[in-house]
Amino acid sequence: MGMMNCEDCGHGVSDKAASCVNCGCPLCSQTTEVKTQSKGPMSGAWMAVTKSKTPINLFAIAMMSCSSILGMSAIHIESPEALSAFTYTLHVFMAVTGMFFVTILFCRKGVYHPDDLAKAKRDGITDDLGKDHPEIAAVLIVIMLTAYAVYQGVYATQ
Repeated sequence: MGMMNCEDCGHGVSDKAASCVNCGCPLCSQTTEVKTQSKGPMSGAWMAVTKSKTPINLFAIAMMSCSSILGMSAIHIESPEALSAFTYTLHVFMAVTGMFFVTILFCRKGVYHPDDLAKAKRDGITDDLGKDHPEIAAVLIVIMLTAYAVYQGVYATQ
């Protein structure tokens, strides 16, 4: 592991880093595409994950996978206990999805890869993202969790 200087600011950075810690500039040693050597049915999915740089792309892949799994498991519900377990799993999936969308709405910079933000900063378009409001996102997530707790309190005994 060696050190190199950032092209933009001249700050010393590890050659293993994806971007400069000082200015966020992507490093050319990390801009090469990730290659996998695995073979088989999982290699296509793994390639999709490794090519997805932004969290929203990764989340979309995870959401499609979970939707497929939930859809396939929905056809195997044959008892009230299985329906109850499936409903709980569906609620957890919906909660995670809701929390991610709250994050997208109020923490926009967290949705982008640092390389994309550094490029936007160099191009002068970072002001279009607006200011992040993680406190609003946190309040909305707490409200969602409280609403679910109330829902469980009312309907759990039925």
